[in-house]
Parts: sequence; C-alpha cells; structure tokens
Amino acid sequence: MVITPEAIGKRLRLARESRQIIQETAGAALGLQRSAISLMESGQRQISTLELTRLADLYGRSLEWFVNPNIPFEEEDPVVTLFRADPGLQSEVVQKQASRCLRLLREGASLRKLIGLRSADSLPRYELPAPRSVGRAIAQGQLVAEQERRRLDLGNAPVKVPETLAYQRIWTAALQFPIEISGLFLSSPEFGVAILANLGQSPVRRRFSYAHEYGHALMDRDDPATVTSVQNAKTRAEQRANAFAAAFLMPEEGVRGFLHNLGKGRGARHEEAALDAVTQEGIRGALRIPARSQHVTYADAVLLARHFGASYPAGVWRLRGLNLVSAEQTQTLLDHTADAHRYLRAVRDLSDVDESEAEVRGDHALNQQILSLALEAWWRGEISQGRLLEVGRLLDIEEEMILGLVN
Repeated sequence: MVITPEAIGKRLRLARESRQIIQETAGAALGLQRSAISLMESGQRQISTLELTRLADLYGRSLEWFVNPNIPFEEEDPVVTLFRADPGLQSEVVQKQASRCLRLLREGASLRKLIGLRSADSLPRYELPAPRSVGRAIAQGQLVAEQERRRLDLGNAPVKVPETLAYQRIWTAALQFPIEISGLFLSSPEFGVAILANLGQSPVRRRFSYAHEYGHALMDRDDPATVTSVQNAKTRAEQRANAFAAAFLMPEEGVRGFLHNLGKGRGARHEEAALDAVTQEGIRGALRIPARSQHVTYADAVLLARHFGASYPAGVWRLRGLNLVSAEQTQTLLDHTADAHRYLRAVRDLSDVDESEAEVRGDHALNQQILSLALEAWWRGEISQGRLLEVGRLLDIEEEMILGLVN
C-alpha cells in the first residue's frame, strides 16, 4: 500500500502541532514561505524526500512514520505528551535533550528494522495484582528481581545494568533532568522500550535508576510513559520498582556471601556439626564468636555497596531489608553517611556525592547502540552512504571518522 499525499500531509500537521511549531518556523527551516507548508499539510503540494527528511528532524519523528501507512496514525503520542505535559520536563534544556533523544530512538528503531532485528519482544511481562500495602509491594518487587536474575543467568554477581538492558534491546540514555526527577520509562510501538536516567545523579544512583525503570518495564508496561519523581515516590508502583532495583542489584545470597567473606553476618553463638566416620553418629560442638566481631560497620556497608555498584544508603537499606542489621543499627549506619563518603574518597572509588572529573555524555550508550546498527545496515547494503553520514551527524560524529570506519 502506498501512502497518499493527503495522508502524509495529515501526519505532517500532527507532528508539527505536537511539537508546538508554527508553520512560519517550519517554512523557515526549509527556506520556504508559510503557504508552502500549508499546501504540504493539505496534500496539495508535492514534497521532496529532502524536505520531508528535514521536517522529520525538526519534528522529532522518523522518516518512516510519514511514509509507511502500516505504522499506526495516533492522534496523540503518549511519549511526546509526557514531555509536553509534565511540569518537571518543561525547561528548554530538557525539551531540547528530549527532542534529540526521541529522534535517536526513532532512527535506531528504523535501523533495527532494516537489518532484521526486532525490538524487546522477548522481554517478559510480569502480570501482578496491584499491591495493597507497602509490604506486598516490596515482596512483589523482590520476587520479580529474583526471577529476572535467574532468567538472565546472573547468579549472585554484580550486574552491569546498562549493558544488560542493551543486550535485551532496551534503549538507555541519561538526560539532564531536574533534581526531583530520577528517571523515565518509555514504551512505544514506534521505537520499543527506552529507559532514561538523570544525568545529574552520581553514577551509582544512575545505576539504581536504570534498574528501577527496568522494574517498570517488566511490571508496569501497560503504561507507555511514566516519570519517577519526588511527587509519586509514595505510590505502590514506585515502591515495588524500588524493591526490584535493590534486589536486582544486590541479590540476597550475594549480600549474605559477601558479609560472610568479611567474617560478618553470623550470630555470636554458632553450632557446628559433622558425621563421625567410624560410629556413623553425629558430633556437635558450639563455636563462640566474639559479639563485637559481628558488628556491621559503615566501612562494611561501604564495601558491600561498592561491590554491587550501589550507593551507600541503598546498601544500608538492603542490609535492613534482609534483616542483617536491626532498625537501631540501620539508623546508626545512616548517621555515618558522611564518614562513609569520606571512606569512599579515601579509597579513590565512586562516591555518592562526587562525579568523575571527566565530562559525562549521558547518551553515550544510546549513541553507541545506534552507530553499531547504522554500520551493520551499511555493511549489509540496506542504507546508502548518505544515510550513514546523516546518522553520523545526528550522533555528532565527524564525517571523516564515519568514512574511516567503512572504507
């Protein structure tokens, strides 16, 4: 089926209005009068491929969305609506980043189709009843995290979150959001599943945000666009996603094993037992461990959090959730947060308060994914050199570098 000029015009108008761009601005981007844009949108003027490509860039849409009649024509894109309607996403900086990110996602989805890769179709969906209490929300999140770690064969080791998500064809990126927003989960038939974290967070907090939004992708995928912020932190869905993130990053057996390696996590009195090889009877003996030796210090919690790539508070609360420290000990550990940060700096590791001195590109992982797809499409002959260079410009990669990769 070939799409008609009228249908293309209707999509042009919807895309322009969804970005709140007036016809004069669209015309100026093409060096045309406003009347030319009006005629395009009514289907009365032929539009060239170059003009359509430029308008697709301006409106943050993929070229395929305009010309493929099999892509549903939606009166309101929920992802675009989220960025337009949520008060925390209204700044010019966020809007500019969001526009570029959505363009990257749509370009990436188009490249995936060209080389025969599907989106995150194999990602499981956990159908769970709405939790009616905090305890139930936590239990559900922890159970799903355990099942996911088994499904992905992660064992009890630390997990590289962005890489694990990319392996499942989930887009990940970090944008500069306001401090009250930690992340976003997006699901669209156009580009698949995407998880965005706040670039302003420390690396360990971003890892937690990625894992948190991954929980939403598994347990709350019916909602196409959600924002995790201070305002909705008390909802059961957010509490469940938090519990998922903690258990996914710090599995129970891994935490217990790590503490045991430190000589911690056992009672002051421990009974040992074995079988007598001669009599075939059991032999038992009590082992007394000095009580203070089992005391979990802030340094222990720091090492635990560092091992699993989590923040110090996340490590402390995970210990509490597993009943490895009491409520009183938890508060004492939290009171030593400043000491914990100083300890982290002393061992030259990631802290929860300092960023790396190097400039962080939040969309680095997303750019890497899309560049890989574009090169594969080029090598397969699915896109032209011109299209490859267009992708390079979108990724801010110099033309000479792109050509050097393929020649």
